[in-house]
Amino acid sequence: MALVPRSISTVSSSKRPRQAIACEWCRSHKLKCDTQHPACRNCQLRGVTCVTTNLRRLGAEARRIEPLGRRGSRQSRRQNSIPQPLSFTESPQSRQPYPSSQVRPSAELEADRGPLPPIFALPFDQTIPQNDPDVTLPVHLSPRSGTPGSTELSARTNRASSRSSFQPSTTASNLTLVTDRSYSRRQVIGSGSSQYVLVQWLDMFFANHDTWAPIFPYFQQGLAYSLEMPLPFPMSLPQLPPQETMQTYISTYFTRIHPIFPVLDEDSFRTSQYRLREKLEQNPPTLGSQDYPALACAYAVFSAGADEADGLMTQAGTQFLEGAYFLYAHLVAIPYFTSVQALLLLTMILRNRNKDGASWGTLGQAIRIAQSIGLHRHVQTPASPSSISGGTASHSSQVEDLHSRIWWAAYILERTMELETGRPSAIRDDECDQILPNPITSGNCDFDYFGASIRLSRIQTRAINLLYGGNKHQRKNTKELLIEMGRIDRALVDWADDFPRSIRPGHDLHCGAEELHLATYLTLHYHQTMIALHRPALMSALGFLRSRINEYCAGTPWKDRLHFSLCIGAASARAIMKALNDLWMYANPSRIITVNQTLLAILVLGIYATKIPMSKMNSSDLALLVTFAEQAEKDFISMGQDAEFSRGLAILRDQLSEHISSAGQFSAIASCNNGLDISMGATSAEIDLDAYMTSLDESWPLLWTEDFSTFLANDSEQDMLNMYLLGLPRQEK
Repeated sequence: MALVPRSISTVSSSKRPRQAIACEWCRSHKLKCDTQHPACRNCQLRGVTCVTTNLRRLGAEARRIEPLGRRGSRQSRRQNSIPQPLSFTESPQSRQPYPSSQVRPSAELEADRGPLPPIFALPFDQTIPQNDPDVTLPVHLSPRSGTPGSTELSARTNRASSRSSFQPSTTASNLTLVTDRSYSRRQVIGSGSSQYVLVQWLDMFFANHDTWAPIFPYFQQGLAYSLEMPLPFPMSLPQLPPQETMQTYISTYFTRIHPIFPVLDEDSFRTSQYRLREKLEQNPPTLGSQDYPALACAYAVFSAGADEADGLMTQAGTQFLEGAYFLYAHLVAIPYFTSVQALLLLTMILRNRNKDGASWGTLGQAIRIAQSIGLHRHVQTPASPSSISGGTASHSSQVEDLHSRIWWAAYILERTMELETGRPSAIRDDECDQILPNPITSGNCDFDYFGASIRLSRIQTRAINLLYGGNKHQRKNTKELLIEMGRIDRALVDWADDFPRSIRPGHDLHCGAEELHLATYLTLHYHQTMIALHRPALMSALGFLRSRINEYCAGTPWKDRLHFSLCIGAASARAIMKALNDLWMYANPSRIITVNQTLLAILVLGIYATKIPMSKMNSSDLALLVTFAEQAEKDFISMGQDAEFSRGLAILRDQLSEHISSAGQFSAIASCNNGLDISMGATSAEIDLDAYMTSLDESWPLLWTEDFSTFLANDSEQDMLNMYLLGLPRQEK
């Protein structure tokens, strides 16, 4: 898939002389070889031997030329300042498993299959010494990118096949493989992961700044915390809390969490607790296999209630979460109604602790079981013929309503997490016909927050289809993307207008403390969706984007609003911080609100100030950015997040603060970057891009579905594309 428009090649009359010869693997697979020593990046990522032969003298080794000049020196300086992933060499010491009783049984397998991966050779909590002679640092990519080549992994094979074939690729190429420093943990994210994509854009924007340390490698170190749920060896399951404490946990859950996550029936749940306590108090306990899903639900409610009551992660909450997780195998082994409830509760708690990777796994299992028992379809429960009084009919209606609530809770979680991470969906809307549940209200509030959340998730589905291209065989063009952006934006605004004025998203919230956390929850998700929808404005050259809006959206009611997409994203970031501050000041903090929205707002404000250095609000935005970044660091550290991840957030805060404060430096960047002209319809004062606009139009939709590494080619043609499409500064020659 060639991203460089052919017509742009005429802009540069002469190309730089070829510095080296591609290796055999890259040449055979038609990939661009970076010719690094001792092995190119493509061969490093795939673990193959990098061999270069002289095409003029077959059998002779070709000569590679080291990078010279400022680029070469800048690359060496940058590599020395970046925290690089570690990989084990083929030394005898690294072939031996680490002396631990947990890994010794794997020694026989190691002898047959070669060295074990580092995840088995080294315990998770063992620190790799930086001066270990058996640990080598892999070579980074060219100085253009600013991210380590050994960690920025993407589906290059798909792009290579598209270059060599005229048929459209049927495989998704919008994936990035994220690994930690030992390569033993990995996670695939899609182009929709706003955090990773925005961090990559910042690293690319400041690639020419020697003082900028790339942030992406630090963010990758949060992978283990997100994916893993460390569990102690289960000597026994947790005891049920005392009756008074248990009632406090249950009341807290149904008062503060149930209105937005109503997967349980309160009366049935309270009744089940007495039955479970009776069975557990017998000697020995008389629990049957059908009781374990109900016990997992109880543990999950106690965990959520304990954390919600204190507004932070508690030891009791962790203990009950581990107890529910210990029963995971029983939930899968008994795949029925109660197991779905328990898995959804587990998903919610893990997500509240920012374990997005682990929660995605439990959510997927819950959705599969729900689909297997038909919760995604409206199946009317048959009533008994003898139910003339209507009692059974009323019970059937309650069961149907609970089924509907469970399915829509799973749907909301899946759409929210899919929008955040870009992972593939397990739900097809055309296969679901579940009815909407009855309004969920309580004594604290009369508004149906759950119903509003369902309506927002349907709009998020449209945004997801736009962002990731629902039909992989037919990519939307620029005009179709912009028009659909405007329609979805209008749907979001209309959705917010249906709220009462006191709790309307996009405005200040003036409601009672007992429901402020619910109103804040929906407000944050509204702004998160708005940022995702208008994300192209954060990553595109403003002049190019506005010229396309002028042409393709003329006469539409959303033309003027799309002109201010970048401002809308920044306004949503400020609104997220304002809503969080009001919640902390006027009500008790809630665990249903995660740090994800805070981190997203920090990145958006940083990019806005980077692209608009002349904004008079940059000083106030910087104050917001620094304050909330410091709070996010504290939150991540208290959760147990990797120290390198928190350190990366601190470095990001300091570097953005330095650059935003240097108004003269940003003005210099803006003046040399014609693609950042914010005048209406302007793109460049140096050359007329009208002749190349068709090619740029064809490339712009790739920003939505491609990994950013596609835009890191080190040549003048790609520089032109990056400058006028991505809004990156012109590269030094």
